[in-house]
This record gives sequence, C-alpha cells and structure tokens, in this order.
Amino acid sequence: MKLIHSAIRTSDLNKSINFYVNVFGFAIREKRYIEAHKTTLVFLNNLKTDCEIELIADDNPKPLAKCENSFAHLAFQTDNIDEDAKKMKDAGVNFLREPFYSMDKSMKIAFLADPNDIMIEIIEYLKS
Repeated sequence: MKLIHSAIRTSDLNKSINFYVNVFGFAIREKRYIEAHKTTLVFLNNLKTDCEIELIADDNPKPLAKCENSFAHLAFQTDNIDEDAKKMKDAGVNFLREPFYSMDKSMKIAFLADPNDIMIEIIEYLKS
C-alpha cells in the first residue's frame, strides 16, 4: 500500500494554502467545491517529494468526529534543518521546539505548528 495524502480540516483555507505553498513549496494541484457537502477541497502537491496534502474547508464546520481529532503530525525531510528553520523563522513561523539532536545523534529534529495547530516535524537525517 502507498500513502497518497494526508488530510487537514481548516477554518482558514487561504491561510493554510499560503502556509504550505510558501513554507514547504507545495503547489495547488486541484481545487474543487462539493455543493452537496458545502465543502471545498484543495489538493496540494510537492513534486520534489511526491507528497500530497488535502485541505478541507466546510462552509459550516461541524464538530469533529472522534477519529478526526487524533491526527498526530506531518513529517518532512530536509537536507539542512538549520538553513530551512532560519528561512521559516524569517517568514514568521514559530517553532514549538527548535532543532535538536535525537538521542542517538542520527538525526536533527524540530517541531512547529501550521495555521490549524497541526504539528509538523522537520527531520534531517545525519550522515554517520
């Protein structure tokens, strides 16, 4: 099986699109409105990583179902976490945890949140 995308419910679609486009280099692959559900779906794709995120914006948001509130985080791999973290900070991104080394020193990791409070992990795998 292949993971094809992660989905995020958002209350501010434009803010979420701008975040993933400007901070992580995604592009809008498709945007569609589903009249029957009064919902807008935006599929963001990063061709460099073949990763996709689906943003879901309801006209009249409903309370989340039990299974919809246990999403943990998105993870992105980088070649230079310090350089990318600086660019993100310069763009106004606030980190939940600044870049740090894993216990076994095999990677450097940082955490931040998107506009929907979805946790994002950034990982740089270190060469041994």
